[in-house]
Amino acid sequence: MKKLITIAVFLIVGNLASAQSYYYKDAHKRDFTFQVAPTYFNYNGDLYGYQLGINYKEVINISYFHTRSYQFGENWMDDRFAGIQTSVVFPVCDKIQIGPSVRIATYNEEWQKVFIAVETRFDVSDVLKFALEYGAGDQKGFGLKLIWNMY
Repeated sequence: MKKLITIAVFLIVGNLASAQSYYYKDAHKRDFTFQVAPTYFNYNGDLYGYQLGINYKEVINISYFHTRSYQFGENWMDDRFAGIQTSVVFPVCDKIQIGPSVRIATYNEEWQKVFIAVETRFDVSDVLKFALEYGAGDQKGFGLKLIWNMY
């Protein structure tokens, strides 16, 4: 009988202190996270690409983006829009954030005016966000991206 009680106690304690339950009880968000995002941007035509960046507490973001058109242009094989983007977003409600966004970029290797926009993010899950962006620089443009925060 003592062996049966000892085995039952070890099973109960083992279940309560398993690695996964301990991990989820003590899970905390990191201050810095890395971000990868497939991107669609409409700036003088449809542009597709990616964005790589770093977030601080999922509020401040600095990232590099590179998009291209995959169509033949007049002077270039394809149009390219690339540069640095930074944004600061604030929570509006539990799953929506909104804030200003600034892009400093080149379009076909020509510097453009600073692109100032409003960015809205929607939480899909703990690590996925869907973002919309609309603004103006030399031209008006808007963007869509699916942000994956890697911890």
